[in-house]
Amino acid sequence: MLECLLAEPYYRLPAPRTTGKELFHEEYLRARLTGFGQLPPQDVVATLTRLTARTVADALRPLGATEVFASGGGVRNPTLTGMLRAELGGAEGCIVGGARAARRRGKEGYAFAVLGYLTLHGLPGNAPGCTGAAGPRVLGSITPGSRPLQLPAKPTRAPSSLTVGAPVRR
Repeated sequence: MLECLLAEPYYRLPAPRTTGKELFHEEYLRARLTGFGQLPPQDVVATLTRLTARTVADALRPLGATEVFASGGGVRNPTLTGMLRAELGGAEGCIVGGARAARRRGKEGYAFAVLGYLTLHGLPGNAPGCTGAAGPRVLGSITPGSRPLQLPAKPTRAPSSLTVGAPVRR
């Protein structure tokens, strides 16, 4: 089953690449599992977990990565992190999750705050070299409330860093 899933042409596309539910969705998985008979759900989940670890490791190997800083919900999954460590061959210095990884809590909020700031100021929020986009683009949209929309003046230069301080207590 793992080999069948790994045969997906998407995994052989050159970087940068991105996809989501437009390719990988429930019907996609059902079609790939045709011919395997009735499978216990835990076997399907275990195989998808191995697929995740394998494809992440396969994407990192050509880069010669010796350290991996992972964050997000997946780092709370000891099976996934164990599989990723195994797929990476226990590379010295390989870190998955842990104290040196990006903070799980708030990371998405910080990212959306930055994207919102950029959009509000008419600044591009993408990196074409990383995403394969045709060029820089302002991302998202702004929907005014009951009052007319008043945008701030465009900054003279784009921000180059983000400093996150202690949470404000109210």
